[in-house]
Amino acid sequence: MRVLLDDRPIEVEPGTVARAIEVARGAAQAEGRIVIEVLGDGRSVDQELLDDPPADSAGFAELKLVTADPGAFVSVTLSDATSVLDDADRAQRAAADEVLAGRMEEAVEPLQRAFTAWSVIHDVVEKSASLLTIDPREVETSEGSGGAVIDGLADRLGEIKRALTENDSSALGDVLAYDMPEQVGRWRALLNAMARVAAGGVE
Repeated sequence: MRVLLDDRPIEVEPGTVARAIEVARGAAQAEGRIVIEVLGDGRSVDQELLDDPPADSAGFAELKLVTADPGAFVSVTLSDATSVLDDADRAQRAAADEVLAGRMEEAVEPLQRAFTAWSVIHDVVEKSASLLTIDPREVETSEGSGGAVIDGLADRLGEIKRALTENDSSALGDVLAYDMPEQVGRWRALLNAMARVAAGGVE
């Protein structure tokens, strides 16, 4: 099996997927880079296989590991996350409109979309922080510490779930209409602050 790190052939013995990933990650790290994608015979390798790489070639004639500068990669990832943040904002505003109009059942679908978007954003922040080797809770933003931003969202999402459980439409409408737009602004500040760190700025 031929193994490439970007466009550079590297020696891997034995020629297994597991060993190739191990060697490539080590070589990339030594150069201050990270592996962001693995291509088997020109096609992206399934994450499932990467999570448990086999001790053989998995039938690949060529394995190419694509690397990137971690700061640049995180910057792009965080930029993409801002569009997901916009999705969360639109979804929860739509849910608020339904709740305030007394249509609780119609609010469920946009609420689910909002929850999904927030989950994606939280995951992006955690993974980006790991790549930058920083604690997201210690990042200083224009809205306070990262920890305060993260905890604030957790509290508001908890209030939404409580209101849904208790069928408290008044409380649900208030959180969605007034508190959650504020959370969007706070998380936008966190994403921006982390982007500055990724670009070589100060936390």
